[in-house]
Amino acid sequence: MKYLIGIDAGGTKSELIAYDLNNSPILNLIGGAGNPAVNLDKTVNNLISLIYDCVNELGRENCQLIAIGMAGVETGNYAELIKKYVEGAFVINAIVINDAEMACKAYFGDRDGILVISGTGSSCFSQKKGEGEMVGGWGHILGDEGSGYHTVMQVFKNMVYKYDRNQPFDGLSKAILKEIGGSTRSDIMNFIYNNEKNKIASLFPIVVDYAKLGDAYAKMLLENAGRYLAELTEVAYKKIDFKGPVKIGLKGGIFYGSSIMLTAYKDELQKRLSSYHIIEENISTTKAVCNIYKTKKIGAH
Repeated sequence: MKYLIGIDAGGTKSELIAYDLNNSPILNLIGGAGNPAVNLDKTVNNLISLIYDCVNELGRENCQLIAIGMAGVETGNYAELIKKYVEGAFVINAIVINDAEMACKAYFGDRDGILVISGTGSSCFSQKKGEGEMVGGWGHILGDEGSGYHTVMQVFKNMVYKYDRNQPFDGLSKAILKEIGGSTRSDIMNFIYNNEKNKIASLFPIVVDYAKLGDAYAKMLLENAGRYLAELTEVAYKKIDFKGPVKIGLKGGIFYGSSIMLTAYKDELQKRLSSYHIIEENISTTKAVCNIYKTKKIGAH
């Protein structure tokens, strides 16, 4: 049976779903993180291993296309490099694009729309007449506001501010310090500087839990994240010169992990845009491979 491979390579994990040519999923696999801007060697090894497991089960000769959506891939020549590795290893046509563009194609195909992503990182991708443009998505050093990583880092920055001034830690800070296993200066620095951003972002559920318990600081962090992403959506809308109603897709575990953040996003968006329709269904980014194959008619080598 002929099939397609779609991969969503994220900062925390990578998901592979194989689809038959009727767009039905036939195999689902989870692998390691896939952000080349964080670690290229690990990313390539994780991808190769994931694809190998899939083609080993379904047959390499039956695979028509591999489409990979990956954060940070527009940096340098990562896209070309990873495409070369994958095609060299499996002799199957591969497409490697930014994760936001890939997710946008999963939600809208070639139709117009704006996709807002909030996971380990954050970004916005506008698509109009089949052409797309990224807003945000600058990575954890230059941006990523509204993401899991950025939100957790706000807690750590608040923590070190208090540490230096001998001020008592709040409940949220204490809970996060307990999770990392220490509260000394070296404990904090070791955790931040010796872990990749997906490990830091994995503390986000603690912020959500504290917000649910009524912690004002945790709630403020989530509301700020939602408002920032709404502002980014407006920027994306204006940048690509949309007129009138637009479809907006929401993607990523951070959106769906916090109702407080989602509500703040919707409330802020209502103030900024007059006509839109939000798609709240969390469509798998991997589904883009079906739309890409259909529109480009790309076959195996």
